[in-house]
Amino acid sequence: MQAKGLNSIVKTLYAILFLVGCSTDSRDNPLASPSEDSGLIQKEQLVALLADIHIAEAAHKTRVLVPEISEDVLLENYSAIFANHRVTAEEFKESYTWWWEHPAAMKSVLQEVTERLNKLDQGASH
Repeated sequence: MQAKGLNSIVKTLYAILFLVGCSTDSRDNPLASPSEDSGLIQKEQLVALLADIHIAEAAHKTRVLVPEISEDVLLENYSAIFANHRVTAEEFKESYTWWWEHPAAMKSVLQEVTERLNKLDQGASH
């Protein structure tokens, strides 16, 4: 009788472990995105924004600037990019945090940024 009760407990534990193992975390979903009414930057806009930031940072690194003004120039470029995409620095920071808290979705964003930059690079070389 005692073995039967133990067997039942073991089966229950296995069932619980199975269910926990099968549950998914939205952070693991590559298709996750912030809700439309959250005020956070959506995927397409984030891809465009990150591509522009990458271009600005690459251009910044290739320039020979006086170190004292170098950082100011980069900050001005960020401000111009945010204005162009109609987002504030705060909205970007909040959105960026959300996306990094959802690594599978962020990986998808970064893949699209890379594709966009590769297309721009190919277009520039022709």
